[in-house]
Amino acid sequence: MTKKIIIIGNGASGNAAAEEILAQNDKHNITMITNEATPLYYRPMLSEYISEEDIPKRFYMHTFDWYKDNNINLMIDTKVNSITPDQQIVTLSNGELLHYDALIICTGSFNFIPPMPGADKKNVVSLKTLDDANQIKEMAQKAKKAVIFGGGLLGLELGWQLRKLDIEVTVLEMMDRLLPRQLDTEASELFEEKVAKTGIKVLKNVETKGILGDTYVSGIELVSGEVLDADLVLFSIGVRADVSLAQEAGINIDRGIIVDDFMRTNFDNIYAAGDCAQHNKVNYSIWPEAVAQGKIAGLNASDIQSVYEPVVPFNVYHGMNIKLFSLGDVGGNPTLHYDMHRVKIDEDFEKYFFVDNVITGGILFGNISKSTKLKKAIASKMSKEDFLKLI
Repeated sequence: MTKKIIIIGNGASGNAAAEEILAQNDKHNITMITNEATPLYYRPMLSEYISEEDIPKRFYMHTFDWYKDNNINLMIDTKVNSITPDQQIVTLSNGELLHYDALIICTGSFNFIPPMPGADKKNVVSLKTLDDANQIKEMAQKAKKAVIFGGGLLGLELGWQLRKLDIEVTVLEMMDRLLPRQLDTEASELFEEKVAKTGIKVLKNVETKGILGDTYVSGIELVSGEVLDADLVLFSIGVRADVSLAQEAGINIDRGIIVDDFMRTNFDNIYAAGDCAQHNKVNYSIWPEAVAQGKIAGLNASDIQSVYEPVVPFNVYHGMNIKLFSLGDVGGNPTLHYDMHRVKIDEDFEKYFFVDNVITGGILFGNISKSTKLKKAIASKMSKEDFLKLI
């Protein structure tokens, strides 16, 4: 049976869904709708683009010809106004009505900017899209001092790219260490030592009173009374699922669009995947999760019943002369007792975490060649004894 399948969104989950649909039945009528003007690109590379003259190689993951060759109707620069589930209709901002047999919502997420005094001033931005990156590139040409809210991987990578442009960078982190979800205290200290060598200044345990300036930002005032000069401010403190379309359509939401094991919402022919979706009360908002969920949504929209197996969250970072891999639970649950195995050779660092003799997570710093073994061990819930033999 040939179906009309609409995918709202052209990111990791939307394209994974489209690719899976094509693999099952290339006769399905697929329409993809995106409010951006480009084919699929690798969003994690946006930071790198800021300090480069040209868009990095491998940035675009598909070309416009790919969609055409696969008979996908890609609608760029297009906004969806509403979804009407009982009529199986998507309404576009220009008034056009599109009928679907199955709908996959991949609206992604948006960067969180807190309601802080001065957050609406010019040169206060965040990085989410290619348009954002182009805007930051332009601002960076004149900037001398930048302040970045958020000491996560994206915030630090932004800082690194700005340092390459000889901009003074200060990173503000509310927590007592960098990457508290990905690293334990020891690994975080090693990481911070590397960051300091780049010239990035990190302030931890800080709270902000407001952003200063008239039309343009001129600085940041901390609760302590300290004022940091800044002519460029970037927020990198997390994302929120974009659920507005779903909510208005009567689709059940929580922190994201609620989906079952088939990535199905409370409407049988409407699915959701990626940053906008919430499965078993969890959404990591990471690329591998979006791809995995998109594939399952695509299969089920094609009437190939498939169950989603949650991914184990992991982070890989290459930058600032650092190689870092973090996977799973690295001692972050205060109610659990962790047994640890630690190896440190010169600047290479490994640390593995076990609960009840089963591996739960690991950190690789420097040499990350054991990352594949670590993934397999955690996926199979390997015992400590077997894992230590494996490595």
